[in-house]
Amino acid sequence: MPGPVNITGLPPVRPTVEMRPGGLVGRADAPHSVSKPFAAFLSEQVSQVNMVQKQADEAVAAVATGRSNNLHEMMIALDKADVSFRMLTKVRSKAVDAYHEIMRMSV
Repeated sequence: MPGPVNITGLPPVRPTVEMRPGGLVGRADAPHSVSKPFAAFLSEQVSQVNMVQKQADEAVAAVATGRSNNLHEMMIALDKADVSFRMLTKVRSKAVDAYHEIMRMSV
């Protein structure tokens, strides 16, 4: 059974502020409001996952070619890449499920 996952490198996610009744929804000056669109945030996260994957590939190549003898750092890089990719896959699956649910509601 794998141990706990360290997610300290992930950026904080702040949901849109919604105050009721008559409150302001998602204003930029509201505390904890979203400062950029979800698509931009998602694109940034995909880029970061890609960067982590490339770093893991470089670590494996360094060990395989003999430029590095540090197996621990290579394994840590591989685990980071694995966890970040699995997290991205889960987010994608949840987004697709939400889309399908919305499509079922509109029919």
